[in-house]
Amino acid sequence: MLQITADVFSGRSQPSWIVDDAEATAIARELADLTSPEEAAEASATGGLGFRGFFVESLSDEIGGDVATSYLSLAPPESSGRRLELAERLIASIEGAAAPQTAPADALPLEAPLQQFLREQLEQLPGAEDTLTAPDQRQAQLTDDEVAAAITCTIELGTFNPGFWNNDATVRTRNNCYNYASNWRTDTFAQPGRGSGAMYTAITCAEVSRGAMSDGMHRRFQCFPDSEKPRYLVALVVAPGPGFVDFHWFRKQKGGFWGHKPGGTAARNTDNSGVLITNPETANRGPYTSFCGYFYGCDSQRRRIR
Repeated sequence: MLQITADVFSGRSQPSWIVDDAEATAIARELADLTSPEEAAEASATGGLGFRGFFVESLSDEIGGDVATSYLSLAPPESSGRRLELAERLIASIEGAAAPQTAPADALPLEAPLQQFLREQLEQLPGAEDTLTAPDQRQAQLTDDEVAAAITCTIELGTFNPGFWNNDATVRTRNNCYNYASNWRTDTFAQPGRGSGAMYTAITCAEVSRGAMSDGMHRRFQCFPDSEKPRYLVALVVAPGPGFVDFHWFRKQKGGFWGHKPGGTAARNTDNSGVLITNPETANRGPYTSFCGYFYGCDSQRRRIR
């Protein structure tokens, strides 16, 4: 388990997040190849204004390595090549990450706006233009789920069957988007974390993600074994308000599109404009403007939801 802290602000608290499982191990291995134990001390003494780098702290001895705290400096001439690529990966790891228990009250929430802010700061560093993934290429990588899954994790894509959810009024009105994403009828309007006794405490990307992961979901690219089939790729979005505050889930279907079920209404595969959803990030989602990230469901998770 790793705690990652972006070294970017001067007066306000730095954003931090917790990464665990396979992603933490991969980050630690790559970080060890790029940094030295002295970098953290040097960064504290020589850093200027702007995006300086990342502190990466091991919270247990399970990750490996001899140093508990590492520092990925982004100050020139280090801001090039593999360091920028790793920085891009650290920013992406915010999706579904947990906040540290010691996070200060003024810490920025671990949501899409924070990722966008850090990404913008990263793109301003020397060498970023030649190293980082271009926005159109980055979008293609995020939406080509079959390719990503074939490289890292095996998932199942179910056939779109809206009649199961729509044809019986009881099923339609008593099951919601989380039921649909989990492909499990409970007739309880299932809530992330309620079945595991750790229901979300606020409707934010971080909290709803935490509740779902408490039920047993994994963040994208953290694989489930075959014993957990079916393993579905799902996506979470949030309507952050003010006024209208809610969450919503989508599930990837066979055929390359996404299905969803808005509350007690009919399951569908189209967005608010009536367009087939091939990318939940760019679909017309109405007030659900915060894209929280991708997750995997599994058999034990869906059986746990309530």
